Amino acid sequence: MITQVIVFLTMKIIVIDDEKKDSGEYLEAIRAIDSGALISSYDVADEYSSIVKKEIARLQFPILTANKRIHVTTFGKFEVYIDGVPVVSKYNKTRELFAFLVDKNGALSSTGEIMSALWDDSRVRHHISYLKNIRSDMFRALKSYGLEDVVVKQRGRLGIIPDMMECDYFDMISGDPKAIARYNGEYMSQYSWAEYTNGILADIKAGC
Repeated sequence: MITQVIVFLTMKIIVIDDEKKDSGEYLEAIRAIDSGALISSYDVADEYSSIVKKEIARLQFPILTANKRIHVTTFGKFEVYIDGVPVVSKYNKTRELFAFLVDKNGALSSTGEIMSALWDDSRVRHHISYLKNIRSDMFRALKSYGLEDVVVKQRGRLGIIPDMMECDYFDMISGDPKAIARYNGEYMSQYSWAEYTNGILADIKAGC
């Protein structure tokens, strides 16, 4: 007997076996989901397959890949999820700092490079103390999940370890056809400094 496990993203779990499918409980459990579900087994009867596909399509949070707790989306607006939940930071610039490091795809960036991107003005030196605050905020947020090692610090330079996260941008530049298909012409749309990379992605899409 195959057991289907429906895991609510609110950490609620319902276990339904083959016998209960006939009673309609399986169908009602799927329909009752508020924010989507993760199905542990793909042995789903044909009459339920369209419902399951619909629910997966409307998931508020991404489906996690085994062993990688960080999921980054860059197509459209930038967002970071850890364990399927959006990461909350104290400052808006904290998210932008992490986005900038993701855009660099593992390359280390100096304090000057970071400040020039995050503050597009002639008074970047006046933002040094603020940069220290958002950098501390970033590490605090990551450390709360035990994931502070995803960011590398080396002589005042910062970078991320791409292999520690799932990211549509990384997938696309590595030639993943599914990622290329998902790209819709927008990349980190809330940040003007991301336009250069967006141009590169557009060229990749056009060449496929």
